[in-house]
Amino acid sequence: MNIYIDYTAVIELEKDIGKYTGAGNYTRDLIALLKEHGVAFQILIYKGFIPRKGWEKDLLEGSRLVRIGDITDFRFSKGDLLLLPAVTGRILVRVAQIRKRNRNLRIYAVIHDRQHNISRFDPMDRYFQEGIFRLVPLLYAKYRIKKLLYDLCYPLWIGSVDKVFTVSNYTLQALGHRNLKRISYFYQPTSVALSAPVKVPGYDEMGEYILFVSGGRPEKNLARALLAFRDFCREAEPDTRLCITGIDRSRLYYIARKLKLSPGFMDQYVRSYDYVDRGQLAFLYRNCRYLLFLSKGEGFGLPVLEAVQSGKTVLCSRQSAMPEVCGSILYYVDAFNLASIREGMIYLNDDRNLLYRERLAAKKKKIMDEQIALDKQVLVDEVIGL
Repeated sequence: MNIYIDYTAVIELEKDIGKYTGAGNYTRDLIALLKEHGVAFQILIYKGFIPRKGWEKDLLEGSRLVRIGDITDFRFSKGDLLLLPAVTGRILVRVAQIRKRNRNLRIYAVIHDRQHNISRFDPMDRYFQEGIFRLVPLLYAKYRIKKLLYDLCYPLWIGSVDKVFTVSNYTLQALGHRNLKRISYFYQPTSVALSAPVKVPGYDEMGEYILFVSGGRPEKNLARALLAFRDFCREAEPDTRLCITGIDRSRLYYIARKLKLSPGFMDQYVRSYDYVDRGQLAFLYRNCRYLLFLSKGEGFGLPVLEAVQSGKTVLCSRQSAMPEVCGSILYYVDAFNLASIREGMIYLNDDRNLLYRERLAAKKKKIMDEQIALDKQVLVDEVIGL
């Protein structure tokens, strides 16, 4: 029996939406975990794919790689296991084709969220679009059509998977369907907080800052974060910056212009980084005042975990899965309500409130570490068939 881990979905996903994603990091953490436990496996990657320098390159170069053209054309042997740790819509479409050609193959899939898990259309997403989809009616039509097609086709796709792993109870409940054969829920691990911190350029001039990660992805809700931060600055006049990662300066200032935020405000109060590596992200977590995480929909909410494991608290969206990550210790706000977000910023602007939440985060970290360690072991046992 051979165990194969699909990495092609990670390559496609991160080519589309960003250099590193939660699902991609989960896949890399899972590969490292299986190595640590001495599990023998092979990784399916595309022909011609060159791993990026750093963590990905070190991880993949020390692994058994199988270069393929299309995963649906790969021939598995009887009794083999195909593990899909980063399931996207595109890979789900291919699952039925893989099953048709390989009847005796076992297929396990990790689903991080139910695609289109954001429960409402957001016109502000147009700021992240190109071409005709900057027009709200067309963007809304695209949203509705994709959601409808996914809801219709999902039961057909998921029926070809033998075992489904999820990273939150929220996702587990969203996946409820009679075609599911077996489903398990595991806490999502992260290794970012364990990385050696690397100082980011311009840190000494930035001063105290609130951290906002993955600003270039529309579901992270950057537009409302900027508007709420402006209102917070008007009311509290803080000596605090908003530091945003994952978005280039031109895109950030385009969004600011559409929101009618002045260049003077942006230059004074907002700092941004396009891409930061693991060490730089670890540094930003450890030195921020707190993490501002206003996502409109998450299958888990990995940055929340990363912040708490770095000793920081989070001003957190109460939408979808986020409250599962840390429970009662965080201050939750409505991600769609500017007043709610602003009030949360005012609350954490008080040092007494901030220190109280940090003490809670330190206690929660111990519990989270134990839960992650236990779930890691159970996940390995599931993969090797115990």
